Amino acid sequence: MGSGDNMKILIVPDSFKGTMSSEKVCEVIKKSLLEENSGLDIECLPFADGGEGFCESFANFCEGDMLYSNCCNIYGRNKKCRYFAFGDTAVIECAQASGLQKKKDVMNASSYGTGELIKSAYNAGFRNIILGLGGTGCCDGGAGALSALGAVFKDIEGNDIDFPVGADLLNIYGVNFRECVKDINFTFACDVENTYFGKNGAAYVFAPQKGADKSQVKELDDGLKMLNAFLPRDVSKVKGAGAAGGICGALYSVYGGEIKSGFDVLAEYSDLEKRIKGANLIITGEGKTDRQTLMGKLPYKIAELCKKHGKPCTVISGSIENVKIGDRMISLVDSQTNAEQAINNAEKTLYIKSKKILQ
Repeated sequence: MGSGDNMKILIVPDSFKGTMSSEKVCEVIKKSLLEENSGLDIECLPFADGGEGFCESFANFCEGDMLYSNCCNIYGRNKKCRYFAFGDTAVIECAQASGLQKKKDVMNASSYGTGELIKSAYNAGFRNIILGLGGTGCCDGGAGALSALGAVFKDIEGNDIDFPVGADLLNIYGVNFRECVKDINFTFACDVENTYFGKNGAAYVFAPQKGADKSQVKELDDGLKMLNAFLPRDVSKVKGAGAAGGICGALYSVYGGEIKSGFDVLAEYSDLEKRIKGANLIITGEGKTDRQTLMGKLPYKIAELCKKHGKPCTVISGSIENVKIGDRMISLVDSQTNAEQAINNAEKTLYIKSKKILQ
């Protein structure tokens, strides 16, 4: 593809998980392209699906502030967490407070910190909460988050469960929601459709990645079923309720709201289609592009929008396996570069391979 001084390029990647954030991917590709084509007009739009980096994505196209609050991680240790605020809306990542830790002990992990972060935003006056669901290390069905927001969970003897964790779910014999903070308008940014419990639910699909063995998976699933019975609204059939270890289902049951694709939420707020229509070339990518990408991951959705508006799309990813999307595909892993080299020298490799985009 030729290049010219008036050529407008839009870079909209996901992160290359484990190696580079979406911001870093944008920065490297842009630097590589401008080295030989200084007259290019390049716009960067780093995206995240609701997991880590979701707040930063909003900060790139919304005028607002990054705010900080003290809350706890999944094991109750204090940490400073951030959220992004614009207008009367706060954007919160569950992964900030309740992110997966190196120590994987899902039975003793809680979403309490996510509830603290939501309450902090609420106390600061934000009533519209966009909650990014993804990258969590807990599977407590959102009991911890509800507890931080004022719900009181009781065990069989009537004692309060102050910091509900995964192992507590089967011990819940009563819940009082009267003290919960009220009037929060939630948008749940969620890129999975897993149910609250069952074979496609939070425990069976995600808990093994968070350290659960087979017997613990069954215990958590039974616990989620038990918790659902105490929730004000049955979420057993709600698509996406199992996201973030069930945080989505619990909050949706109590507060209602809208469960949307994280991509769709970002696309709406960033005027993505308008930006695509105004570009001559769109570049997207991710760590690994394979058949799962076709199930609705970022590069696939970007390629489909490009097709809709008749715009050329180049996909540049860490590795590409048996799939064809967009008009051109460039893989960091190829006959000259193996996977280990690409991972260990991710930025340098991306910089070099990006030279091919306009060739």
